[in-house]
Amino acid sequence: MKNFFFFLVLVVHPFSPLFSEVTNSDRLFKTATDFVKEKKYSEAVSIFEQLARNNEHDAQYNLAFLISTGKGITKNYEEALFWSFLSMLGKIEKGEDLSEELSDIVPEKVLKDVREQVLAHLISRFEKKDVDVLMQLGDYYLRISEEKDFENAYLWFNVASALGIDNASAKRDKVEKELEPDTIIKTQLVSRDKHEEFIADDMRVDEKTKQNTENEYES
Repeated sequence: MKNFFFFLVLVVHPFSPLFSEVTNSDRLFKTATDFVKEKKYSEAVSIFEQLARNNEHDAQYNLAFLISTGKGITKNYEEALFWSFLSMLGKIEKGEDLSEELSDIVPEKVLKDVREQVLAHLISRFEKKDVDVLMQLGDYYLRISEEKDFENAYLWFNVASALGIDNASAKRDKVEKELEPDTIIKTQLVSRDKHEEFIADDMRVDEKTKQNTENEYES
């Protein structure tokens, strides 16, 4: 088995000119990494879990590492894999290494369960109108699902592209080459529905604003 590594890159250095822009989550992250250096692992776990549940991907990796090694919390490969998968989708490179190691350790049924948990988590974020999750949903079907699912990846990259997310169009068009024409047409219809579902609240707000403006004009 490969050795586990720990992700200790801070978001902003304390002496950086940008220090005034450091957020509370940055300070919490630094506090947690300081706890790790001081071997106060339980305290670090508590903070990283808070940040991880707020979709901070570097914290998700750190939490996965601590859980996988049993530092500050009992070992739990299933839980560690869940967080490492999410960190990988958040483009934390070491998250991919850790995910591969943990995937080799856990039974196939557990691996399947974790994949389903990750997808449910991503869908929940979509339902909460979290725009950052759209590309991750596309990547999920290319990188985490048991087999590459180009159809669903295309669906989510198409939605992300409609919302102007960087690199979404390029990924969508690349995946499109893997699909049959009839599948492309079918998936485009589904992605239209998902796009409209995602922007529905904004459309209602715009319509209400328009109506209020018209009423003010008429009065």
